[in-house]
Amino acid sequence: EVARPRVMANLAMMSGTGVRRWTPPASPARSSRVLVHLSIPRGRNPTIRRVSSGIVAEAASAVDARQLEYAAWRKERGVQAKNVEVAYFGDVDDTVMRYRGVKAMGRVNEGDVLCELPRESCLVLADDAELPFPDFCTNELWAKLVEKNKWAIRVALNLLREVDKGASSGFHPYISQLPKDFDLLSEWTDEELKELQYPPAVRAAEAQRKENDEAMELLRKHSPGTLESVTPERMAWALNMVRSRVFSGRLSDNAATKANLLPRALAAGTAFAAFLTSQTTEGRWLAVFAMLALVVFDANDGDTDPGSPNAPKLAYVLMPLIDAFNHRTMPKTEFEFSSDAFRLRSPAGYAVGEEVFISYGLLGNDELAVRYGFVDPTNNQDTCVYDGLLAWLRANHEPLKKAAGAAPDRAKAVRDARLETYASMAVIKANGEADSNVLWALRCMLATPEEWAAAGGNAEGMKLGGGAPEKAACTALAAACRARLESMGTTLEEDREKLEHGASGRERIAIQYRARKKEILRACVDRYDVK
Repeated sequence: EVARPRVMANLAMMSGTGVRRWTPPASPARSSRVLVHLSIPRGRNPTIRRVSSGIVAEAASAVDARQLEYAAWRKERGVQAKNVEVAYFGDVDDTVMRYRGVKAMGRVNEGDVLCELPRESCLVLADDAELPFPDFCTNELWAKLVEKNKWAIRVALNLLREVDKGASSGFHPYISQLPKDFDLLSEWTDEELKELQYPPAVRAAEAQRKENDEAMELLRKHSPGTLESVTPERMAWALNMVRSRVFSGRLSDNAATKANLLPRALAAGTAFAAFLTSQTTEGRWLAVFAMLALVVFDANDGDTDPGSPNAPKLAYVLMPLIDAFNHRTMPKTEFEFSSDAFRLRSPAGYAVGEEVFISYGLLGNDELAVRYGFVDPTNNQDTCVYDGLLAWLRANHEPLKKAAGAAPDRAKAVRDARLETYASMAVIKANGEADSNVLWALRCMLATPEEWAAAGGNAEGMKLGGGAPEKAACTALAAACRARLESMGTTLEEDREKLEHGASGRERIAIQYRARKKEILRACVDRYDVK
């Protein structure tokens, strides 16, 4: 099953018309990071209107011309992509135009190099770079961004400065075809966010909004002149570009360095703090395309100590072509790095004319929705975080109340073993399996004084599970998940019915998102209900 995102309206603006977001059809469709759709200018709550076939044909021609210019630019820059090319899929008619992806122009086998980009083809901003555009913002602002480690804002400003150069920019053909609009969760209204029925995602959206506001506040305080060019809308666009397309790590040709690669996702510690506990490092660092943070390859051979003066330097790199590949949940896409090039290998085989998909990583719908604006309705990498599990059990589960009364010091033992957090914010996998530490924590809390003493009188003795404490923990978890399902506002069956009857746009994404969470919760109940 292919994840299908909410559209990021894109490309040419025509006289008398406006670019608007397109509402996906109810039937299954491919992943579509960018679609083109024209209508009359929209208001806050637009209604889809039909446009003449002549306008559509003209718009399609404009898009094709822009892509030809972009292809010529890539060739001049030495970007190699022998068997693939950017293409638009779907029929052009008066209601639905085309979505952008990458088409196989020749047979693509699993493991084949899809594209290779020389370093010179990329727009690079080194992490330790001094202010590269004093005519655009002040040294005071740049220093403050470095001090506060606001690297995403620096990257956003670098992108906006390049946009402002217009046709004089060496990257103009590339920049001109980047998405002009994003529909990440931070763009949703508060009422629309409530329809997700999942507080962690709401907090993530709120964190993005706060980050946008903070960026503008820093500009007002430390570089007010920049506000003549950078509006809140433009800053939000640039930060959304970074959010959806950024990766960072210190890479070199040294295998040991690659093996120890660590991500620095923009949302770490903010937007994803509530629910990324279940995502793997591998999954996070693979979530990248169009903008990647790579190494500026100027280190001495074998010197990989980040603290060394000769160590590889972190850089943020805007990478052409790669942003056109759409996502499908499947085994990871392979990347190769050398001293002068970046290569992307195909995770699967494709016949001539087929759309070529890659994997953004083993990502759950939390990250897909917050960073990319779409969800995978059957995502087998999704998780559900039960935020407040322990609080619910303490208030509603009689066996835990009884156990707490019989052993009031047990809570401290659980905290000392660093297990309380797992019970407070329980991670449940797509198949309904809870993180092992969740059950460990619950066994500790629910064990009778006799069972606790038999296990050595400490949390470590309860780690292996089994017996009455295991049954008690499973029963408690199932009861809590059942209660959470009942509290979510709609049932899974009601959600499925709405999807079948044509829910569209943000409503459809919200329903798909919450339905997947409910499927996970239901699977958890089925797995642990030991009546």
